[in-house]
Amino acid sequence: MIYVSSQHAPGYIASCLQSRLSRVRLARVGSATEIAVGSDSNNSYFVTLTPSNAGSVIKVMRPANAPDDPPEPEMRFTIARCAT
Repeated sequence: MIYVSSQHAPGYIASCLQSRLSRVRLARVGSATEIAVGSDSNNSYFVTLTPSNAGSVIKVMRPANAPDDPPEPEMRFTIARCAT
């Protein structure tokens, strides 16, 4: 699990992730944005973007049995690029 704070709004981060990763699906749940990354039947990562006073809080979870698609280093790099 990864928690990251960003000065960017959730919409900016969601757009950035969509432009850099394939197989991304977005959903709105209240004020949060939920993003599933991976094939329709096998999601590798679940990203939650929650608005905060200073921008966004990014929470990334990966189920233990999830496929490594995209590979974890690529996912970490993409999160870092979109958060800064």
